[in-house]
Amino acid sequence: MGEAPMWRELRTVATICPHCLVKLRGSLVRYADRVALRRECPRDGVTEKVLSWNPELYADWDRFYFNVLKRGEPRGRIVNNWVVCTAECQMQCSYCHADVQDRFPGEMSASELDRVLSERFDGKLTLSGGEPTLHPGLLHFFRRARELGRRTQLATNGIRLADRDLCARLREAGLVNVRLSCELLSGAAPAGEFSRWVATKRKALQNLEELGFRVTLSPTIFKGVNEGVLIEALDYAAAHPFIREISVNGFSWVGHGTVRNPDEMIMPDEMTDRVCAAYGVRDRGEIFTLQKAVFTFLQLMNVRACIYTQFLVFRRTGGRLEMVTDYLEMRRMRRALRRWERFGRAPRFLQIAAFACAMTAGLRPRSLRLLPDIIRIASGTLFKGDWAAFGGRLLPVVLNTNCSTLTMDEEVGRQCMSGVLIKRGDTLARSVSAIILMEKEIAKGARPREEMDKRCAPCTERRV
Repeated sequence: MGEAPMWRELRTVATICPHCLVKLRGSLVRYADRVALRRECPRDGVTEKVLSWNPELYADWDRFYFNVLKRGEPRGRIVNNWVVCTAECQMQCSYCHADVQDRFPGEMSASELDRVLSERFDGKLTLSGGEPTLHPGLLHFFRRARELGRRTQLATNGIRLADRDLCARLREAGLVNVRLSCELLSGAAPAGEFSRWVATKRKALQNLEELGFRVTLSPTIFKGVNEGVLIEALDYAAAHPFIREISVNGFSWVGHGTVRNPDEMIMPDEMTDRVCAAYGVRDRGEIFTLQKAVFTFLQLMNVRACIYTQFLVFRRTGGRLEMVTDYLEMRRMRRALRRWERFGRAPRFLQIAAFACAMTAGLRPRSLRLLPDIIRIASGTLFKGDWAAFGGRLLPVVLNTNCSTLTMDEEVGRQCMSGVLIKRGDTLARSVSAIILMEKEIAKGARPREEMDKRCAPCTERRV
């Protein structure tokens, strides 16, 4: 028998067994070639989920997030709140983490939507589902939001937005920001159920561009299935400035999605690897330095940020995209951020002053081209909670994954960036995405053992 692979524990983790859903104590561990979430269940044995194939860099990033930024407890404003108004949806996707097939979210009435709009929230309200364009109160929600001066967004599969008349009525009602999900853009590479709606979604994008909407393109990525859509989305955004942001989701192995192979779940750092390969990034450390800079900025601006998210920023130029790191002196910035760590417990004004010095160290003459756009995005984040509201030359790219039983880390979950309002029975519940998803999965764990075994039959997650 061969020797067991050598690993070093980076920190202990309060987690869950992805098979029997029993709460466990696990570890974040570093191997020679990867960092993984490792746990041992008395019933189901040892399982791992790889978080990164950049072990030295990711271990340092985890240290920075938890030890320097002190992100183990909830900190900062939630700038986006999902209003789950319905379970209705035309697509009935096999991977639906919202469990619309099981009617998990209840249908909100018009009066309940009015109540949501009247409550106090720090961030914008994103109407979602299911498919919110099927809700009878769709137009009323955005008209009322405009009257109250609330910032809103529509998260949609885009099928009904292929109807130009509906798009026009939504624009008239006051809607500006649309988040459109897509699993393919070209349809050139067949990918099963993902191919069904490509033409319809392309028509929706055309309508949204012509009517002046600001669009967040939101692909869902499945490892080994449709990873090409990540680069497709970047190429599309390069030539279409109405795409103000790309927000990529890794397939989340929760809800109805547990019928699929969990190996299809891709973590944000793996997505970043794909982008770096496509754009010729040789020094992967530059991207981790960028993460440190962005997360430090968000903390100083009192905005939540989850480690299961990575941020990239591109600049549109001549119909193509260039990484913002190409405009900065990243080695100097890396050294300066190391020095900034000494101010992690200093008074806030000293932290801000030291951070400004660290960012100045990363500038070079070419950086001057970025300053007007950076100032607009910083202002949008600080005063509006919406970095897509200003300008279209810089393209923020958010790479994330929902918490799932494969990746459950309670310290990470406590920093969840996504507020959620959902109807449960006769009440409106307010929570965050990580908690709602885990509560839903644990409730399913109360089902008979035979049903649990059947549900987990497709599971081919690495067993050590």
